Amino acid sequence: MDDSKPGNPRLLRFPYEKLKTMEVRQDDIFLTTYPKSGSHWVLRIITSIVRGTDIDTTGLPAPEHPFVEIMLNEEEDDDPRLLLAKKKDGHPVNFHPSMMKSPRVMATHAPYDLLPTQFHEKRPKMIYIARNPKDLAVSAFKQFGGPPFQMYDEFPQFLEEFLNGEAIGNIGHWGSHVLDWWKRRHDNNVLYLKYEDLKKDPRAGIQNIAEFIGKDLTPEDIDKIAHHCSFDYMKKAFQDDAYMKAFGWKEHPFVRRGKVGGWKETLTVAQNEMIDNYCEQWLKGTGLEFEME
Repeated sequence: MDDSKPGNPRLLRFPYEKLKTMEVRQDDIFLTTYPKSGSHWVLRIITSIVRGTDIDTTGLPAPEHPFVEIMLNEEEDDDPRLLLAKKKDGHPVNFHPSMMKSPRVMATHAPYDLLPTQFHEKRPKMIYIARNPKDLAVSAFKQFGGPPFQMYDEFPQFLEEFLNGEAIGNIGHWGSHVLDWWKRRHDNNVLYLKYEDLKKDPRAGIQNIAEFIGKDLTPEDIDKIAHHCSFDYMKKAFQDDAYMKAFGWKEHPFVRRGKVGGWKETLTVAQNEMIDNYCEQWLKGTGLEFEME
């Protein structure tokens, strides 16, 4: 990754060495995804279920439902815009996950083998969201290729690095990320979901997540969460988000459309075939399949 590229923030260098030693509680609720797989969307759903459906999670300070990578970044290593956003979003100085009240709801992009060591011992609940790589790649390029990151000038360059597992910080291959959790989908502390299924029937997805967490929801509760966590609602709400303002995502939306099949507006025939071959390499024989449109 080219550090001289304008707008390239250190927040894409995730502090996984610190994550490995983080204390884990048995009643923690983790969400993990490969970037641009619906993490902010599902994090809002989980937070709404845990905190009560009468609470609109819009405006909740980040420490109430954080990404642990952001919390664990040392202040001196942070992008100045990230420091500004933290202050405006209610992040106390040197805030740490240990300061959160239980049950903690936390999100991460960490690959399976870089999770906290105690995760495997205490076995808290983990919700995993997987998204098809075609929509994911296009969405990631729209975010990291344009302002404020401006890490890529051309989509072909980004796609090549994405398929090589080099495009987004130190997260690695999409194929490895989704398969590591797919192999553990039958573990009683793991809920494996697909972005496309949630988009197709969000109410069923909300109910599924609630049952996994151990929360009873009425049909009215589900309706409230579906409304507050819809893409249209979130897109408007994110206009006033401290992070969105600090990084310029108000003009270049972080929450775009979330459309399944939107890749067809960007990918060439050759690029589409490249990703098909990539999926063949990673997913053949695993039973894991994705709806692409």
